[in-house]
Amino acid sequence: MPLLCSVSGLRFTVDDFAPELIERMIHAFVHRLPEGPIAIGWDGRQGADQLEEFVTYIVRRQGRSIHHLGVVPTPTIQVWIARRRLPGGIAITASHNSAEWHGLKFLGSEGLTLDATLFYRQARSGQAPMPNGYRSTIPSTRRMHFQAITQHLHSLWKPQWLRHIGDAIAQEGFSIVVDAVNASGSTILPLLFQQLRCRLTLLHADGSGIFPHPPEPIPDHLQELAHWVRHYNADVGIAVDPDADRLVLVDETGQCLWEELTITLSTQAVWEHWRQACGRRYERLAVVNYSTTSAVDAVARAYGANVLRSPVGEANVVRLLKQARGVIGGEGSGGVILPHLHYGRDALAGIVLILGLMAQKQKRLSELVAEIPQPVMRKYTLPSPESFPELLEHISHSLAPYAEELRRDDGLYARIGNGWFHLRASNTEPIVRLIIEASTQAEVEQIETTLRPFLPH
Repeated sequence: MPLLCSVSGLRFTVDDFAPELIERMIHAFVHRLPEGPIAIGWDGRQGADQLEEFVTYIVRRQGRSIHHLGVVPTPTIQVWIARRRLPGGIAITASHNSAEWHGLKFLGSEGLTLDATLFYRQARSGQAPMPNGYRSTIPSTRRMHFQAITQHLHSLWKPQWLRHIGDAIAQEGFSIVVDAVNASGSTILPLLFQQLRCRLTLLHADGSGIFPHPPEPIPDHLQELAHWVRHYNADVGIAVDPDADRLVLVDETGQCLWEELTITLSTQAVWEHWRQACGRRYERLAVVNYSTTSAVDAVARAYGANVLRSPVGEANVVRLLKQARGVIGGEGSGGVILPHLHYGRDALAGIVLILGLMAQKQKRLSELVAEIPQPVMRKYTLPSPESFPELLEHISHSLAPYAEELRRDDGLYARIGNGWFHLRASNTEPIVRLIIEASTQAEVEQIETTLRPFLPH
């Protein structure tokens, strides 16, 4: 499996570890930043501690002091950078990828995720600056772990409207079961639920870095969590990925919710408080990517709000979110971005918003879901053809007379009738992804039939 680089970061297996290339990428990243300390943290997966030592060595050779945050969620690193006004940081994580994968996310000022392909191209072309041979004598501290976690938790309650939501949750005494895949969420999530006065059952939260199942929080991987939610008669099951930037829920019946519902419910929670949440700083709109369910649009229309769409990738969503001054953003994979906290996906933000919606509406999670329009979405994984750009051009030309909208800034996104499709190369794997969504199964099949002659088999 080759080393993979995308707008979302760099990912690789141990067999494909390329130290010289990665060192050049880190040099290019550090060279881009203003002067100042750099934060480094990692997601807790086994073996990532060695990568952290490697990254630390390279960064210190560039004359930078380091804020060592230890095993913390990526959003915790982002909050730390934003609140401490650091020039940037590196999250050592392969996000939801399985245990054999490792990776890096490059973070700029305000904790913004930077497009890793920029540093990758510089490293491959030889344009990245060479090591300056300087070894920093400035001591780094490893005593910032709990400071960073405390700061992240404190940031949740800084906006007054979020404090009111937290108070409402605390009055309910929700019963919660948590699956943190024994990674970076293992410490911060119990502390969050303690603050929210929830009754907590920890399923996989020992911080060992040993994943008890594939770490991507999708329904197929969460059947054990669903079982224990039913067993304990819990109100909600909470699942996060290793770096705790993605959130997926299990309702009180033990039903694993579609991951697209995380951002849908979170946007609804914000619309319930839109006057306080928007204020004078934000507009009444959400930003999601092309591959995110249209249920977000349906909920927004019900509240008189708007939705904008960007290419896939946290950096792309954030760029448009900042530009449009949106009050919430995210992606259908379970990522929620709340600018009041920081410009990054944050499972804790989604937890507070959705539990708050349950408390305010006095409804169970399954009841909230039942009120949301449920379009039919199908996801396909296809082999990557050699001439993918030409294929996209051919499909675009063929569908132009029928499509209501065609976008080419991230593969091909098209709206046709009551549905849409998004065909693009994966950011994290050497494959092509196709997502089709429409109001009914018949409409999904109709779009699929239209596309079938063009697609690789």
